Amino acid sequence: MEYNVVLISIVFLVMACVTAVFLKRKWHVSYDRKSLLAPLMAVLVISVLYFSGLLAEGIFDSTTWETKTAWLLVVIFGINGILQFMFWLLWSILSRFHFMRLPRFVFNMMIFAIFVGAILYSIKHIYGVELKGLLVTSTVVSAIIGLALQDTLGNLFSGISLQLESPFSVDDWVNLGGFEGRIVSQNWRTLTLLTRDHHRVMLTNKFVAEDKIVNYSKPTRRQIHNFFIVLDYQHPPNFVKEVLLDMLEEIEEVVPHTTLGAYVVDYMDSGIKYGMKYWMTDYAYVNEIQDIVLTRLWYCLRRNNIKIPYPISEVQMKLLSTTESLEERKSQLSDMQAFLRKLDWLIELPDQHIEALSDHIVVKTYGKNDVIINQGDDGDSMFIIRDGKAKVYVSTDEKRLVEVAEKLPGEFVGEMSLLTGEPRSASVHAVVDMEVLVINKYAFTDCIMKNEQILKEMIAGMNRYKCGLALIIEEERQRADTTTESAREIVFQKIKAYLDL
Repeated sequence: MEYNVVLISIVFLVMACVTAVFLKRKWHVSYDRKSLLAPLMAVLVISVLYFSGLLAEGIFDSTTWETKTAWLLVVIFGINGILQFMFWLLWSILSRFHFMRLPRFVFNMMIFAIFVGAILYSIKHIYGVELKGLLVTSTVVSAIIGLALQDTLGNLFSGISLQLESPFSVDDWVNLGGFEGRIVSQNWRTLTLLTRDHHRVMLTNKFVAEDKIVNYSKPTRRQIHNFFIVLDYQHPPNFVKEVLLDMLEEIEEVVPHTTLGAYVVDYMDSGIKYGMKYWMTDYAYVNEIQDIVLTRLWYCLRRNNIKIPYPISEVQMKLLSTTESLEERKSQLSDMQAFLRKLDWLIELPDQHIEALSDHIVVKTYGKNDVIINQGDDGDSMFIIRDGKAKVYVSTDEKRLVEVAEKLPGEFVGEMSLLTGEPRSASVHAVVDMEVLVINKYAFTDCIMKNEQILKEMIAGMNRYKCGLALIIEEERQRADTTTESAREIVFQKIKAYLDL
């Protein structure tokens, strides 16, 4: 009989260890040291006791003190090994298939209760000891301990109630009692948060249960974020809202709110207060996403000449003479003209034409990852890169952007929209902070109406590059079966017709 009991116990405990290792690899579940070491220790102890001959008599028929103690050790280590494995297996199955969300410490309490019951039962029947007196004494001791551990028991039952209600889970981003962070663990007494500064904050379960709970990860990790900014009164609200909404739509990390992407909040002393409401995919990255939005916002406002007013309490006075203003403008034009004269595709443009062109150029600033041109948009301007670097992308049928070119200082993009009015054939994104010179249709038309030779020389210069205009001239040459000069003249006449010259 004892042989069968020992053999079955050893086989079961060995199978428990093998099963634990198999499920860890199959389901990628984690096991703690107790769930694996407890069965191994039980196998070792039972084997040593069996082969030493101490288990020769039956478990309840033992006559010597040594044999009784040996069987009690078998019960203690065997029951512990079996319970640790069985409850670990149950907890893993429930957690994997989401049948029930109970904390591990609840299972540990159940293990402890069953383990103590099994030990008391074994002591009674192996040693023949009556336990009524011990139970009466235990009741008195339990009452004393219970009164002394009211707070501890309160935390225990608060933890159980939190797990049953499940207002949050491990890895959720929450705000508990004014502490914001990610839940990394919860045990029978405390809950641990990891803040954005990587500080570990331990809160008692009772404190959490009695305070308000804000969960940023449930029912979904998708959250709405609001940002407010005050802008100058001189800008029409509809224009400002359109600029802000366009900027949000260009940022991949956010999605503008369907009804309130950009909106007016209030009229302040220093300006109009605007709000931007957008969705984020994960609150865990709120700081990183806000950095992207606010950085792009500065460049967006700068490009559109929208002013952020100073506080009304701060007075700035700066008097500039007319002479100083003119000198500053002349210096800017001189720098711009010097830059244009160095460009290979404008090298043959005379100085007077360079000067005429520079009078109609607008300087704009773009930040890293800003979208300069969107494929498919209507356009009537071209961009000359003065400083920085950009990449050109073409959207595939699967809506995937494929990089096709890189643009460096001195190169240009968007020339076909300026000259022919065609929709943008590619997207252009800023790789780093950039400064570009913008020539739009109306300023360009006004410039070349004074001297048509400017257009001819610009077309000739652009044709030397493998750009959209060069491809159109080549296609026209092949279609009309003529020379490159004749094809260029045909394209020139079409451009004149578009520009109403």
